[in-house]
Amino acid sequence: MLQRSSAFAIVFLMTGLPARAVDWPVFGFDPARSSFNSSERALTVGNVHRLRERWQIAFGAGLVADSTPIFLNRVRIGRSHRPMLYQTTTSGVTFGIEALSGRIVWKFATHGPKYTRSTPAADPSGAAIYAPGVDGKVHKLDAATGREVRSAGFPARVSHMPNTEADDAPLNVANGYVYATTSAYNDDDALPYLGHVVGVSLTSGEERVFNSLCSKVHKLPEPHFCRQQRSGIWSRGSAVVDPDSSMNGRIYVSTGNGDFNANTGGHNYGDSVLALAPDLSDLYGSYTPTDYQQLQERDLDIGSTSPTLLPRQPSSTTPLMLAQGGKDGVLRLVDRASLPGVGGELQMLNLPSALFSTPAVWTDASNNAWIFMGFPSVVQAYRLETSASGVSQLVGIWQNAAGSTVLGTSPVVANGIVFVAFNGQIVALNARTGSELWSSATSSSGKTIGSVHWESPIVVNGWVYCSDHNGSLTAYALP
Repeated sequence: MLQRSSAFAIVFLMTGLPARAVDWPVFGFDPARSSFNSSERALTVGNVHRLRERWQIAFGAGLVADSTPIFLNRVRIGRSHRPMLYQTTTSGVTFGIEALSGRIVWKFATHGPKYTRSTPAADPSGAAIYAPGVDGKVHKLDAATGREVRSAGFPARVSHMPNTEADDAPLNVANGYVYATTSAYNDDDALPYLGHVVGVSLTSGEERVFNSLCSKVHKLPEPHFCRQQRSGIWSRGSAVVDPDSSMNGRIYVSTGNGDFNANTGGHNYGDSVLALAPDLSDLYGSYTPTDYQQLQERDLDIGSTSPTLLPRQPSSTTPLMLAQGGKDGVLRLVDRASLPGVGGELQMLNLPSALFSTPAVWTDASNNAWIFMGFPSVVQAYRLETSASGVSQLVGIWQNAAGSTVLGTSPVVANGIVFVAFNGQIVALNARTGSELWSSATSSSGKTIGSVHWESPIVVNGWVYCSDHNGSLTAYALP
């Protein structure tokens, strides 16, 4: 009989993954969209420079995944378990891919009039994934085979207007629901569309809806059912789930340009942050900048990025906070335990440009909370600091002009390393100092990535995966 340590060594050699491997089941690693893989140990500040390309695949002629893959470590295929990646292309084709080899195991296609840049989400069982379609539906697929599961309400409709209303932001799974949000297609912003959140029960398929306009009506909007339009929920983070146990799984979304009249007794929440019940039955609170009318008129909505949820700060008078950026280039720190309505920010900071990416949130070994943000030509790091009197503020620590993109992509952080995709390269930065540790563009790293838009890397079990606008998916790992 093999000794336990020998058995673990054999498992490691057979799979190429550490024995304590983890999943990356949703965009941003967890339902809070922290983009912080707290379990990563294989890659370190000292060895990340040794990353090498392991494989690069193409999805096929005309197929581009303008999104992020998810990862499941143990998917039962036949008599064995394999690590698998899942990614959806803009044309609504979802791929199941062997994570160690890049071999495409299966693909599932949907058909519709437009595109999606959404990301799949894994069922908590690990046996299924939820895939966005271009047909206004979320599909449940067998993780091993890609076969559609047509039961318990799936496929579930999330839009009655797929010609003008996009399921374009990443899916999320929490509280027994898969969450989807809707917006316009940004190539034409054509009406009708109405930003809303849909929660589909994982067990029954029952749908719950919260509309950001005409919010008293809890049903999927039909064309022109509300006199107001727009207010899309389109950020990369989409619906964000509060990780603090005291908040009982509440949902946060940020909305785009649309009518706002909640401060005068109305039910429209354009250009706002909303806190919702897990089943979307109730609005717990909201935050709207005082210049909301100007934001709407100048197309500077805060809906370009999702609420960033900061870890609890026990010594602060506002222990639970969120940070909200926007197209106006302002970062706002807000008390999320008691959203202040109109105005009432704890802090406002000027950013180098509009924020389109989803920030990453890291807690270091000294229990300090950090935010990392990706912009078109720079990455910035802020640390949350609390004074002796309990006042919390974000303080700029470093910035690095490591590359360039059109809008800026979403950083991820693992074991003290920040990974960010730019056109032609993924870079690894020291999370404390911002110094560059590695770039995929160096000749010794092998093949690098192409240009990027909403694509961003994931870092899991010593591997780095990232798709690009050339229609490729590339994997890196230590030699």
